[in-house]
Amino acid sequence: MVTVLVPQSLRTLTDGEAVLTAEGHNLRAVIRDLAPRYPELAERLVNGDRIGRGLSLAINGDVVSTGLITKVPEGAEISIVPQISGG
Repeated sequence: MVTVLVPQSLRTLTDGEAVLTAEGHNLRAVIRDLAPRYPELAERLVNGDRIGRGLSLAINGDVVSTGLITKVPEGAEISIVPQISGG
């Protein structure tokens, strides 16, 4: 089981929930596990074979650089991090 932390800006897609739990050995599997309960969130997290546009994912505080195939250890904390744009 892993914990998924949802930022305020995406909680409308999780019925206001800030902390979710899911199963999966990599990020793609975790998102697939979330999809039946939170389909709009799952859709937002994935763009084809990549992490959704404007988002980063961090596992135990480390930002993912290898995409959806990144392994997720049991008990990990996944943070959804909206990218900040500006100039």
